[in-house]
Order: sequence, then C-alpha cells, then structure tokens
Amino acid sequence: MKAWLETQNRNQSEEITMSSKTAPRCFRSLHFMAMVCLLISLPLSLSAQVSSEISLTKELLTTRIPISLVDEPLPLNTFEEMFPNTSAWVDSTLASLTLEEKIGQMFSAFSYSFYMSADNADFERLAELVRSGKIGGVMFSKGDVYEAAMLANRLQRLAKIPLLISADMEWGVSMRIERATEFPYNMAIAATRKPEYAFRVAQAIAREARALGIHQNYAPSVDLNNNPRNPIINTRAFSENVALTNQMAAAFIKGTQAGGMIATVKHFPGHGDTDIDSHKDLPILPFERPRLNALELKPFRHAIEQGVASVMVGHLALPKISLSDKIPATLSPEITTKILREELGFKGLVVTDAMGMKGVRKNFEVGEAAVRAVLAGNDMILMSPDIDAAQSALLKAVQEQQIELERINASVRKILALKAWLGLNKSRFVSLDDIETKVGTRAHQMLAQEVANNSITLLKNERGILPLQLTEPKQRVLNISLQTSENCTIGKSFFAELEKVYSNTLRLQLMPKSNELNFKFALRAAEKSAAVIVSCYADTRAWEGKFGLDKDQTKFLQTLVKMCNARQIPIVLISFGTPYIIMDVPDVPAYLCTYCPAKVSEIAALKVITGQLTPKGKLPVSIPDLFPYGSGLTSFAAPADSTQ
Repeated sequence: MKAWLETQNRNQSEEITMSSKTAPRCFRSLHFMAMVCLLISLPLSLSAQVSSEISLTKELLTTRIPISLVDEPLPLNTFEEMFPNTSAWVDSTLASLTLEEKIGQMFSAFSYSFYMSADNADFERLAELVRSGKIGGVMFSKGDVYEAAMLANRLQRLAKIPLLISADMEWGVSMRIERATEFPYNMAIAATRKPEYAFRVAQAIAREARALGIHQNYAPSVDLNNNPRNPIINTRAFSENVALTNQMAAAFIKGTQAGGMIATVKHFPGHGDTDIDSHKDLPILPFERPRLNALELKPFRHAIEQGVASVMVGHLALPKISLSDKIPATLSPEITTKILREELGFKGLVVTDAMGMKGVRKNFEVGEAAVRAVLAGNDMILMSPDIDAAQSALLKAVQEQQIELERINASVRKILALKAWLGLNKSRFVSLDDIETKVGTRAHQMLAQEVANNSITLLKNERGILPLQLTEPKQRVLNISLQTSENCTIGKSFFAELEKVYSNTLRLQLMPKSNELNFKFALRAAEKSAAVIVSCYADTRAWEGKFGLDKDQTKFLQTLVKMCNARQIPIVLISFGTPYIIMDVPDVPAYLCTYCPAKVSEIAALKVITGQLTPKGKLPVSIPDLFPYGSGLTSFAAPADSTQ
C-alpha cells in the first residue's frame, strides 16, 4: 500500500494520498493507520486569511481582459493566400529538389523538445534525418519553453529547406510544453456558448507556439462526441451537436490562422462515435453515407468552407465505404480522395494521423502503409516508425510508376506553399528574447480563467447543498480525489485552493491501484465529516484503450453517495474531465462539470462551490437518461430533482 501524507502549515489541514498495494520504500508500513501522521499548525482565522489574500487568483477571477490586450488583432488569411497558384520561391525550390528530397518533404518525424546534447543518440538520429533531407517537418512532444525554442533553431540551422514544426496543442501549448498557458478543453469552451472565446484562445495558442518556432497545430478536433464511452475523444470534442461544433470550430480555425499558424481539423471522417482508441486498435464505424452526411462529415465540410489549411485523416475503418474492415481511412482512396478531396472539395494539406498507431500498423507494414497513404491522397506522413523503410518503399513505387511523379510534386508544392505563407523562406529562426513577452503571459492566464469561469456547468443541486456553508467554522470538509492516473500530484492544486476557504480539511487520494482498505478508510472519514467534495479526474489518455473510473472506484463512489444521502451529509461531485461520470452515480445530489483538470477550472469550480461565482455553463452534450443537451442551472435555487 502506498500512503502519502501531506500537511500544510496552516488551517489544521490534513492530506492523505492512498494508492497502490506496493509503495516507495520511505512510505511502506505493515499497518495502514500507523502511517497517518498529523502535523497541526496554529489555526489562522478565516476572516484574516480572506482579507490578506491578494493574489493572482483573485485578479484572474475579477478582471476581464479585452481582446486587444490578449493579442494584437491580425488579419485573417484567406485560403488562396496560403496556397497561391504561383510562387517564385515554391517553384524554384521544388525544381531544385531530387526525387528523394521531395519524398523527404512529405515526412514529419517525432521528437521530444527537452534539451538534448549534440552527441545524444536521439538528437544525432534526428539531426541526420534533417541534414540528409529525409524529413520536411518535426512533430514536437513534451519539453520546456526555452528548450523547445532552442531545439527548433538548432534543427532549422541544419535544414536545407525550412522545417515545418508541428504539435498537438488542443488546449494550449502547455499540452506539450511545460510552463506555457493551459487553457480549458474544447468541451469547456463550448459550454460557454461563446465562439469569441474559441477565437481568442486559438489566437493566444498560435502566438505562444510561433514564439517557440512551432508552425502547425493539430487542432481543433471536430469529431462529434455522440458516444459517452468514447475513450479517446470525449472532452477533446466541442460537442455532439453539429451546429455548436461548427460555430466553435470555425472560430478556433480563424483564431489559429489569424495568429499566423496552420489549423488542422481532425480526425476525418469522424472519431466521435466509437468506443475503441485508434492508438490501441482499429475502430470500425459501420455507417453508410446517409449517416455520415447527416452527422460526421458536416463539421469537416463546414471547416473546409471556412478556409481551414489542413485536415488530419484518422485511422478508422468504414467497411460500408471502403468495402473492408481492415483498411483505415488514412489508407483508403474512397475516403481520403473521393470524399475529402473530390466531394468536399478540400484543396489544402492532408496529413495522416501518427503512423505508429495500432489502427494502421495492425494490418500493414511500414513501407506498404506509406505507399498506400500517398495513393489514398495524403500529402504528409506523420511519425512513421521507420522513415528509411517508408521512403524506400515510396521511392520504388514512383520509380515503378505505381505513384506518378506529379502526385509527389503536388504534395510537395502544398508543403512548400505553407512554409512560404509562414514566412519560413525569409526567416526560419525564433528570438529567445521575445519568448518572455509572448508565452505564459498574464494576459493569456487571465483569458484562460475567464473561459473557465464561464464554462462551469451545474447540473444538480438538490437540497440546496451549494453554496456549501458549514454551521461551524471548524467542521471538517473531506476532499476525496478519484483519478484514473497514478500521478500523486493530480488534485493537489484544487485542495490547496480548498484549504484557503475551509479551516479544517482532509484530502484522500484514490487511484486505480487503491485497495479495499483504502476505500474503507475513506468511507469512515466521510462518516465523520461535515461535508464531502469528490473531485473526479477521469480524462482521455492516448494508448490506454479504456475510459473512466475502474469498477472498484465506481463501486466505492456509489457506496459513498448512498451513505452520505442516508446520513444527510452534503456531498458534491465535481468532474474535472468527462461529464458522463454521473451515469454511474445518478443519485449524487450536487454535480458540477468543468470538462478538464486545468488549474483555472479548479479555481472556478471552488468559487461556484463557495457561492462566489454563479455557474453559467450549458452542457454541450447529452447524458443518456439524465440530462439533455443544453442543461445547466444558472442559479443555486434548484428544483428538487434537476434530472430530465
């Protein structure tokens, strides 16, 4: 068993993290109760605390930043400006490339963006790919602010043709780069019903990314999340509703491209109605064209009409379209060329999803997959697990006229055109001196908080539990953190905010490896508390192949709610992730949705709990048998039962 004890130097606060049956050496013990140590400091009066708390948190909650302070308005770029019919630099560059170099432009390699020494094996391999012209771009993953910018400059210095650097930054550059701004997720933005937030957030992301030398954002996701058990899209989607998705996506696209960055809608033709993660397996969508036309394709059609520069094709099998349950859309001409390029009329850059995912590798070798991807209609191949093998196969396919040279030229022309639109042909490097005024700025943090404040959705408030008020100041508030990750730091920032408000707090952390003893201790602690706040961190995670709380956590939550209801102990469930958690505990009397674990959302949720913030969010999806699309209480005076 793993126990983590954390005590604060004020407020008689106790924090216990309970996780696995095995523990780090410093925390092991034969007896669970022997591990619980309490360090109690002299209490501060709540009024003294409140009067002395002059912090960024308060500033974020009370100040609304005009858009002009978030980013300087930039002109919207038309599709024709991104892909001009003629360009001297594009024409001359294309003519100067060998066939091998042209094929290289169509590949984007993976790299972490942490510091790497010159003789680091990973850097040496990446540097050789760049120097030899075997890649036209790099996809950045985890790193830090200055390290990412310096790596971008190092790689650009090695490249004959400027590199197109990309990243997944759906909810901010901080999704990949530490210490950048973390924004609420797409579903949270949609809950505000304010598309101007989507525009402003996207523009802020573009500003931060370009400052670090990143040019393409693989966002937004325009998948319709109409499957509550979707393990990989869920809160990454704006909504299940076509109109709301179109509205938010259009604003996000325009904000991104107004910020001088390439927007990429994904995962064509739609990854929303599946319960399989394409990182782990090949999802099969049994839909015919009438269904696709009515739902999945509509957001992509609308995004194309709005001038989106790029579309990412997902690893999804549609046997009613491609006549096979083994061929993903990425390798299907019937889907990528016939539907996307010809019927929807998309003329921009088509990129594959990561080619190392099981959704494509399950049935195809690296070389065959690369050839099929180009024949299907993709312009850029993302993260091939073996670039050398993939390019050898492509070179052979061109030489044997399986793929026409003009087909390669057409893709490379688009890639070069976007590099010219980004200005990389004139200046490919970024200034390290500019980063401190563009990344993680107070203006962007305040924008993130404003969005969070307007996104919090209150779906239930039976017995008027909220705002949560104690009859005596020293009564204990129990915070139980239920999470799908073994990360001990999850939920700590929420508890830190909680203890600023309530003078006697206890935190218990229940993870996937928590055991029966942990759950029993938590129930006993709840029995002795004046109120219980359950913060649930169940979010989508790539390569997990599963979603939501496990069966033991779910059983515990059901038992906890039943016990609190029977004893009239106020209990509040906050979902810092998927809003569908309540499907397993419909009897919880008070339920808040934040749609994401961002710190700004934790702050906003606590302000709603204490009555300092009125909830404004509206549910962007429907929760089967409980809440219809658009639900959301905008006052604390709730009916006895706010379910449908």
